[in-house]
Amino acid sequence: MGRIFAIMSGKGGVGKSTLAAALAEYYARSGKRVALLDGDTGLRCVDLMLDLQNRVVYDLGDLAEKTCSMEQAMVSPPGLPNLRLLAAPQLMKPSDLKSKDMGRIITQLADQMDVLLLDAPAGIGRGLKNLLGAAAEPVVVATADDISVRDAERLGAVLSQREEPHPGIVFNRVSRKLIRRGEMTPPDRLALALDMPLMGILPESERVYRALLRHQTALHCGDPAVESEIENIGRRLLGQDVALPSYAPSAMLRFFAKRGESL
Repeated sequence: MGRIFAIMSGKGGVGKSTLAAALAEYYARSGKRVALLDGDTGLRCVDLMLDLQNRVVYDLGDLAEKTCSMEQAMVSPPGLPNLRLLAAPQLMKPSDLKSKDMGRIITQLADQMDVLLLDAPAGIGRGLKNLLGAAAEPVVVATADDISVRDAERLGAVLSQREEPHPGIVFNRVSRKLIRRGEMTPPDRLALALDMPLMGILPESERVYRALLRHQTALHCGDPAVESEIENIGRRLLGQDVALPSYAPSAMLRFFAKRGESL
């Protein structure tokens, strides 16, 4: 059975699906057999990120209802036959899908693939709970603001209550300038406060949004710092020891912070 990673977030708009699509492409280009399951019932978007919106005929809902085969439901981007997308249904509600059907589909995919990425819906509702209990390793995506951090903490509590594996966390849209000025908390401190291993730090970059407008993943955004860190996140998730980028307040801020502690 392949590795299963559930990419999730406490709130929407933090870049969860963007990371899931980019990781799927990275693993596929590394030679692995990869499946990406879009679990955001009614609000699918990964097909657009992979430029597959015109090729989806069947989806997760059809597969759950057994009106198509697994092979019919999966689509691949041109030139990446070892990356398979299973799109979310657009005309169903999360409550229309049963956890046992999701478990059956996830198990079947994991048996066929080296890596299975579950793009979970944001929040802690029924859609997320449909994907839990599938032996997936949770990866929480958040931004370094109080609202997102609070929601990530709540999501971590839900995972703990359901006895899911302990999640790692990736912080997105991190500004080195704001951290140096002391306006943004460094990601390593936030991860420590949340008691979640820090798996990656993606910098703020307008090139990521421009890539999405071109229906390309962030792996092709043209920002070397973003592209490199996506690859490093992929390596860390597989257990490789890859150093994290350094984000810290300026030396002057650290100096005055130490003086304040000593007074």
